[in-house]
Amino acid sequence: MKTLFLAEGETHVLAALRLLFEQQADYEVLGEARSAESLLACVCQMAPDAILLDWSLPGFHPQRSIPVLRGCCPAARLVALSVKPEHERIARDYGVDGFISKQLPPEAFLSALNAVIGQRESKKENTHA
Repeated sequence: MKTLFLAEGETHVLAALRLLFEQQADYEVLGEARSAESLLACVCQMAPDAILLDWSLPGFHPQRSIPVLRGCCPAARLVALSVKPEHERIARDYGVDGFISKQLPPEAFLSALNAVIGQRESKKENTHA
């Protein structure tokens, strides 16, 4: 079971993500935030496997928020979400672990997320070998 924290500023997108993950037996949503302030206040107590991070989250400033997230959840994969393809390069420059377009159909979205989370799993396996 993989645990997730959803940080999404748009109510309808958050609801769609919640519904998607409720239908997946191998994922559990530990919490949700609709702003960077609530994300930083809540996620550090939960230690999820991945944080799905709306790149346009209200109050989100990557130069400040990403180091805080890395500090309080060092094992979590940070996955930037956006409808704007140009955000991918910027997000990767700030050191996120993955980028997923919000416009992907559900199956492709899950496949992309599994690939990002799987990167961590394969690194763990390699260090224990």
